[in-house]
Amino acid sequence: MSLKKVFCLLVFVTGAMAVECPAGYEVVGSKCIHRHLGGNLTHDDAVAYCYQNFGRLPVLHDCASFIDVATYVDDGYSADAINGYWLGATNSSANGVWQWNDGTAVQMGAPFWAVNIAADGKTEPNNALRGENCAMIGATRGWLLNDLSCTKSGFVVYAVCSRTPTDGLCATPYVLLGTQCIHLLLTDYNSWSDARTSCGATGGDLIILDDCDQYSKVTSYLNDQGYSPDGYWIGGSDEALEGQWRWIDGSTMAMGLPYWANTGAGIQEPDSPGVENCLELSSLWMYRFSNTLCSNTRRVICEAQPL
Repeated sequence: MSLKKVFCLLVFVTGAMAVECPAGYEVVGSKCIHRHLGGNLTHDDAVAYCYQNFGRLPVLHDCASFIDVATYVDDGYSADAINGYWLGATNSSANGVWQWNDGTAVQMGAPFWAVNIAADGKTEPNNALRGENCAMIGATRGWLLNDLSCTKSGFVVYAVCSRTPTDGLCATPYVLLGTQCIHLLLTDYNSWSDARTSCGATGGDLIILDDCDQYSKVTSYLNDQGYSPDGYWIGGSDEALEGQWRWIDGSTMAMGLPYWANTGAGIQEPDSPGVENCLELSSLWMYRFSNTLCSNTRRVICEAQPL
């Protein structure tokens, strides 16, 4: 079997309220779905695509959401007999437990998992070809869950991305603060790039703080939480061009006061050119901007687009 094309679906789960979808999206059950025609996706590719679109691979805890998604892809692409769609469920090689990307356990057996007739009727997941640690749904298994190699390259696997709003403004787990949907990751992450990946898994990216009033709201919020980390990664760096500090959306960054820290010894951040290329809010300087090593360990502030 060969790869032919990829469809990616961006799904916004809205609960029981009437669904209003943005331009280019269509209503499927309680979701807004956008179909993307693009390149071939491994599981990691699908995660990255969802991250770029402020979503994540979907969690299908209940029968209703499972049926909505499975019925849609079956009706829409029944002519493509070997297609499949990545879901947000993986099997950790460390503990052998299948989990959704929100940390909850994946229910085994019926009604979600398929039976593999070709493998002596074994119930999926069966790890038939070894290393099948990612879940998908596909036509060959009647649109029931099947385990597959996360790097599978001989099967047409699409991506399904999901976001779940709470109050109609921000998607779970984000909260509205001023004009931004933010979420704190309170586990230390080992690098600035790891922090971006972790934000992407929640449907966002590192926060951009280019407005002074909003910056003030965020620093007040951090102080109110009562945590005392070394700092929080935010979405700025000069990795692309030394000395040219930019936000992750490519926009230029204001220098000097009131954002950047002054060490009190006449040294204005950013300092250590060519060495410290990533941006943090430093607790040492009352959460002002400070450049530091991109490999340092910091907590994380994520931002997602309002719905």
